[in-house]
Amino acid sequence: MARDVSANEWEDVVTNSEKPVFVDYWHDQCVWCTRLAPVYEELSNEFEDAEFAKLNIRGTAENLKLAQEHGIMSTPTIKVFCNGREVGETVGFMEKEALRSELTRLLEASEACHDSSEAA
Repeated sequence: MARDVSANEWEDVVTNSEKPVFVDYWHDQCVWCTRLAPVYEELSNEFEDAEFAKLNIRGTAENLKLAQEHGIMSTPTIKVFCNGREVGETVGFMEKEALRSELTRLLEASEACHDSSEAA
C-alpha cells in the first residue's frame, strides 16, 4: 500500500528506510496524476522489496519546497530512493504494464546502492 508522506515525515519514511522507496510526486489538479493513482496503488502491493510513498506537492509549502529541491518539473514523477539518495526516476503517466516494467527496472538499478550500503 502506498503511504501518503509529507516533508515533515520525509526523513523517517524515505531517508531512513531500509528498503528502496518509490515516491510519487503528484497533486490533485493534475489529470495524469489522478489517472496514475490507482495504478500506482495496485503496483505498490506487488513489490515486496520496496516501499511506496506519495507526496502531494501542493499539500503544504514545505512539500512544494521539497519537490523543488528534488527537481520536480512535471507531474506525475516517480523517483526511487536508496538510503535517502535518488537513484532513478520516471516522468509522466504510464499504463500498468509499462509502469510495472519501469518500476522493476528502477528497483534493479537501486540494488547496487542497497548492496553497497549493506557491505559498509
